[in-house]
Amino acid sequence: MDRKEFLKTACGLGVCGCALSLIGPAAPLLAAEAPAEDQRLVFVRYQLAKMLGYLAADTPAETCAGILEQTGRECAKLGQLGARFKDDPEGYFASANQNWGTDFAWDKEKGIVTVTVAAGECGCPLVDARRTPAVWCNCSVGYQKESFEAIFGRPVQVRLVESKLGGAERCIFEVALT
Repeated sequence: MDRKEFLKTACGLGVCGCALSLIGPAAPLLAAEAPAEDQRLVFVRYQLAKMLGYLAADTPAETCAGILEQTGRECAKLGQLGARFKDDPEGYFASANQNWGTDFAWDKEKGIVTVTVAAGECGCPLVDARRTPAVWCNCSVGYQKESFEAIFGRPVQVRLVESKLGGAERCIFEVALT
């Protein structure tokens, strides 16, 4: 198996995101101490950023985006938010707004949902803001796709309009019901 096939298989199976399940939360030694950043997570972020750079350099853009989209779908399946809000998009919007500050605009006539992620650092715990290339945002495209397909019970198309890793203040996605 060559490197390209290995990366395609590993990321397609969600191995990148599954690394988090092996990492437990860092606990302070004393209650008054703030927990130090777990060096294992720092290492995972660094390695993932490097791997993504290699993947993006050696793989056609469409293939790379597809692999990362599959990874994002797996992440969404793990969280099961879409399934919990099946046929209740307003409930999903309210929950995501309350928990993460994400805003939603739904043009029901056009079948378009605009998802605006709150400003600040990327919410993905695997991201190293200094190193992770913007191609990683295709993972979030897959996350949005999986979530909204579960909520609406039908296929959707997702377009990344802006991304934090791409230099924007916030991430914005356009979800089109098909």
